[in-house]
Amino acid sequence: MYAAEGVGLAANQVGESLRVFVYDCPDDEEVRHVGHVVNPRLVEADGVVLRGPEGCLSLPGLEAGTERYDHAVVEGYTVTGEPVSVHGTGWFARCLQHECDHLDGGVYVDRLTGWRRRRVMRQAARASWSR
Repeated sequence: MYAAEGVGLAANQVGESLRVFVYDCPDDEEVRHVGHVVNPRLVEADGVVLRGPEGCLSLPGLEAGTERYDHAVVEGYTVTGEPVSVHGTGWFARCLQHECDHLDGGVYVDRLTGWRRRRVMRQAARASWSR
C-alpha cells in the first residue's frame, strides 16, 4: 500500500480471502487516520454526494471522478476481537466506502456510468495490451 502511495488496502487485493482492510488516510481537514477493521460493515453512508478523483491499487494508473458520500461509518472488530466503529468524513469517508466495496467484490469502476466508465475501460484495455 505504501509503496504504491495508496491510502487503503483490502485483504482480497493481495490474495487473502479475509474480510479485513487497513487504512492510512487523511480526512479533508488533513487529520490522519490509521487502522484496520476486521469483518467490516458499512453501516452509514450519507451526507452530500461528491464526485472526486478515485483510483485503486488493483487498477494501477487509472483514475476517474467517482461519486461517494462525504460521511461514512464502518463497524467491525480489531485484530484482537474488540468492537470498533470508524467514522469518516471527506476523503477518509471515500476510503472507507472504497475498501468496503472491495470486500463485497467490487471496484470503483463498478460505480461509474456513461463516458467516465467507457474512458476507464478503454484505458484499462490499453494498459493490459501494453504488459
